[in-house]
Amino acid sequence: MKRILGAEDYTPKTSILINGEMVCFRPLTVSDELALKCFFTEISEREAETLRDDVRDPETIYRWIQTIDYRSTLPLLVWNEPLDRIVGVGSLHYMSGVHRHIADIRIVVGKSHRKLGLGSAMIKELVELGTQQGLHFLSAEILTDNQLAIKAFRQLGFEAKCTLEEFFLTRKGEFRDVVLMLKRLRINMEEDFFYVF
Repeated sequence: MKRILGAEDYTPKTSILINGEMVCFRPLTVSDELALKCFFTEISEREAETLRDDVRDPETIYRWIQTIDYRSTLPLLVWNEPLDRIVGVGSLHYMSGVHRHIADIRIVVGKSHRKLGLGSAMIKELVELGTQQGLHFLSAEILTDNQLAIKAFRQLGFEAKCTLEEFFLTRKGEFRDVVLMLKRLRINMEEDFFYVF
């Protein structure tokens, strides 16, 4: 069954990017508010429109920080080598009820660290965390015009299951199509079936 990891359960990890730079992964904490605001001010307005929350609004970041609950969401930050700037943000959003064996995966790679393998490293780390927690599936909703992200998820074992037309509505009122991608983390669920019933 699913076991939720807290920040205290996570040992910070490092990864080396294509350009040789080392980055460090660790969960979001209350002390990261300013660095997180800085990260989201550096992404373009067009990209900010494609995110679920208004990340350009400091109140959004403040709310995230004040309501950190690792039982519902595991937010993972990626820091540069001097540990003075966030270069990527990822998260697992746990579902509940009949979908409690699934988590939604989301990532944002900083503009300065794109095409260096960081997105793939973030996906791999979140897949590993989901596997450690006993999740059965990870899902990702990706805008159809983000072919680079779709390719990265596909290369790491996610399958495109369907395209949801006009499923995403930007804050400006524009409809966008979304690809729903899934990755199975557990192959044999028979043991869990007998455990539940």
